Amino acid sequence: MDKLKRRVLEYLAVRQLKTSLKGPILCFVGPPGVGKTSVGRSIARTLGREFHRIALGGVCDQSDIRGHRRTYVGSMPGRIINGLKTVGVNNPVFLLDEVDKLGKSLQGDPAAALLESLITLN
Repeated sequence: MDKLKRRVLEYLAVRQLKTSLKGPILCFVGPPGVGKTSVGRSIARTLGREFHRIALGGVCDQSDIRGHRRTYVGSMPGRIINGLKTVGVNNPVFLLDEVDKLGKSLQGDPAAALLESLITLN
């Protein structure tokens, strides 16, 4: 955890010096229970922004991430848009949890939809 904390402090220092950074993506990897979510909450509190955690475990449909097309009667927004609505602000800190547990089915690859969404948002 010391290496992670040092790296996060470096990121916050660079962000303080250069305010034009657009949507950086930090990736925390480790076994369950080591404090990845707590570090994400601490970063959000330090930046003065809201925090939202999205659990992606078991997601096997790309429309679950991207959202359904608006032409359907029961169309639902995707997880990212739903998170923005839940938090109520435009610029929260998102934690995409359990990315390694994304599934794959006939409805498409949710990992590809997630990558496309992250590229679009960044």
